[in-house]
Amino acid sequence: MIDAEVRDKVLKRTAFLGIISNAAIALVKVMIGFVSGSVAIMSDAANNASDMLSSVVTIMGFNLAKRKPTHTHPLGFGRMEYISALFVAFIVLFTGGAFFRTSIERIQSPSPVEVSLPMLIILILTIAVKLGLWRINLKNGKKIESEALSASGTDALSDALATSVTIIAAIISLFSTFPIDGWAGIIVSIFIMYAGVRSVVDTVSAIVGERPSKDTVQEIRKIIKKHPPLSGGYDIQIHTYGPSRMIGTCNVEVPSDAKGEEIFDAMTDAQTEILDAMGIYFTFGMYAVNSDNPVVILMKQEVLKVLKTVSPSVISIHAFHVHMDDSRVHFDVVVDFSLTDYAAFRKNATKALTEAFPTYSFQFNIDPDYA
Repeated sequence: MIDAEVRDKVLKRTAFLGIISNAAIALVKVMIGFVSGSVAIMSDAANNASDMLSSVVTIMGFNLAKRKPTHTHPLGFGRMEYISALFVAFIVLFTGGAFFRTSIERIQSPSPVEVSLPMLIILILTIAVKLGLWRINLKNGKKIESEALSASGTDALSDALATSVTIIAAIISLFSTFPIDGWAGIIVSIFIMYAGVRSVVDTVSAIVGERPSKDTVQEIRKIIKKHPPLSGGYDIQIHTYGPSRMIGTCNVEVPSDAKGEEIFDAMTDAQTEILDAMGIYFTFGMYAVNSDNPVVILMKQEVLKVLKTVSPSVISIHAFHVHMDDSRVHFDVVVDFSLTDYAAFRKNATKALTEAFPTYSFQFNIDPDYA
């Protein structure tokens, strides 16, 4: 789990470094662009200015995200970080679009570009600064799980590539009358817009909610296994309310003859260990199973075979419980996301199971493959 104080220091330090660096780079490029008359350099400068604004927005979003929970928003304001990252992405897109239009106008009405050797050297130095910001932002973004910093890192790399194109165009313009500056401006604008689109996609994905990683799921199940009589770990869902607040739900299997107090103690211990180790507050659902019965074990295997003949989307079954007194069978069947008609599957599966086991009745839930 990331320490909140450490996260605060890393994010603010990185964002302030971005503000200072981008302000200096933007100022230098504006001066070079004004003197040389290059629209590509001016668009590059405007992009750096937008990066400075992005860092300001990142800090504002982080400060809003730290607000304490309220009666209206009991889970806090952690998702404000994602919203600020999305705002940053739209700033980048707007900047790229504006200078795409300006570059087209420059192609239609070309004007001379005059770039000196000192100007080119300064532009090369700005590339080095941007590459440094790229490494710092990505490293710290990954370290503190900040979408905004990661987006800034990706944008910094795009800036370095864009400035490289600008330099090449400036050199070519010294030896040719072809309106290379306008075309270079278009290429730079495309770099900028690509970075913006990529940031939008990544940030929206985080807001919508993403599947937990295999490593995360394995770690959760490993911890659950350490606390008998709990076993399994199914239907795992993790809801993120900002990088510092995650809430999870998970269903576990327990023997049908286990004592309530024993189950409660095991769930409490597992909940505490997961929170301490992973920073996720879990609540558990419970399945009572009689899987130690040889008849039940064999029947579970056969039921899975029947279900797989009904649909190739079937992955597994769990929570399998056979009521011996009245021949009722309860279980959950996990299917992949290619299965969309649950009603048809339920009808066909029930028919196939009844034909295979005519003396039993079946009740089952259909679970998407959450994890």
